[in-house]
Amino acid sequence: MGLRRSFWLPFFGVPRGPLGRVGARLMPTLVGPLYAMMAKELDLQPDDDLLEVGCGSARLLAEQTSQVHHVAGLDASEIQVGMARRRLADRIAAGTAEVVLGDAMALPWPDGRFSVVGSLNCLKFVPDPAKALREMHRVLRPGGRVVLTIDEQMDKWGRAGEIDAFGQWQWSPDDARRMMEEAGFADVSVARMPTRMGLQFVRGAKPAAPAVADLAETPALVGAAAG
Repeated sequence: MGLRRSFWLPFFGVPRGPLGRVGARLMPTLVGPLYAMMAKELDLQPDDDLLEVGCGSARLLAEQTSQVHHVAGLDASEIQVGMARRRLADRIAAGTAEVVLGDAMALPWPDGRFSVVGSLNCLKFVPDPAKALREMHRVLRPGGRVVLTIDEQMDKWGRAGEIDAFGQWQWSPDDARRMMEEAGFADVSVARMPTRMGLQFVRGAKPAAPAVADLAETPALVGAAAG
């Protein structure tokens, strides 16, 4: 592991150890302007059940989701999860929030549990991002929506489709769109965020289940009915 990666991953990727304790406290300040932007893109409604993958210390969940029916956060860092649980202590006690130490590639919730999934600056640190996206798709209800962030463009440290010198996956907009579609998402879009941080929003939706009337018109069911 290179020097940049050995510093960056425990500091900012999955905070751990002394570096992680510092990084976990700095992170909410460093990315503070992004929380309101992400909440706006998620278009949260009072009846939503929201999952944030890579919730960090849960500043987004604590500050932007008071109107949401139920929120859940998952993070791979014990440091972050401890901070998140303290920040959301009242909602956790009330049964309207939960924070889980876990793996984005194996989400510990049943199919269709959430109406919305958000993930801010997380996917680029996951060993198998495609698997994580399939998991996000799985836990979404039909018609549910997802919003992610990715870096805006490649730089001198890395190229599209590769892990850069800091241990982060890099994707072009076309790569991100293709990866989302391969995970099963529809209506995928990629757009630059209105910030100097060099990030893009990636949006998608889980296709809605066919209506009963539509299913009745499928050739297989029509044939079965005729038989």
